[in-house]
Amino acid sequence: CNLASLNLLTFLDEDGTFDVEGFRHACAIIFTAQDILVGNAHYPTEKIGETSHRFRQLGLGFTNLGASLMALGVPYNSTKGRSWAGAITALMTGAAYATSARLAARLEPFAGYDENRLPMQDVLRRHRAALAHIEPGAPAAIVEAARVDWDAAVSGCEAIGVRNSQATVIAP
Repeated sequence: CNLASLNLLTFLDEDGTFDVEGFRHACAIIFTAQDILVGNAHYPTEKIGETSHRFRQLGLGFTNLGASLMALGVPYNSTKGRSWAGAITALMTGAAYATSARLAARLEPFAGYDENRLPMQDVLRRHRAALAHIEPGAPAAIVEAARVDWDAAVSGCEAIGVRNSQATVIAP
């Protein structure tokens, strides 16, 4: 898949506030650029190229989670650290799939969507439901923005489909 990462430190203001709207906007821009690249890229084999065009797998991710938590004074292996990680991941993935649904409305869903419609919708609904399990301590603004984006992703997927079978990835 086509990979890109957003540096979380660039979205932390001097006072430790996370720029939710800036992050959502960056997710949408980078994700759209990644989708454009699918059609313009060269792949190592014909089969990889065919699969990439059929499923349009993308891998939007982030970097510097640990550095961001340190800047906030939040221990990495703590409930609050895990809640931040869960909230940021939920927001990034929700924003990516909401963008994918908007792209599908303008262009078309990925070629394999029809045969994967029900499983795809089920996966997105499960991700949206998982928002309820983010550990306490997550910033409310991040979680609320994630809810908005997941609602848009699920409703768009149900109505039209999504442009991309895969949207995000977190490096080990």
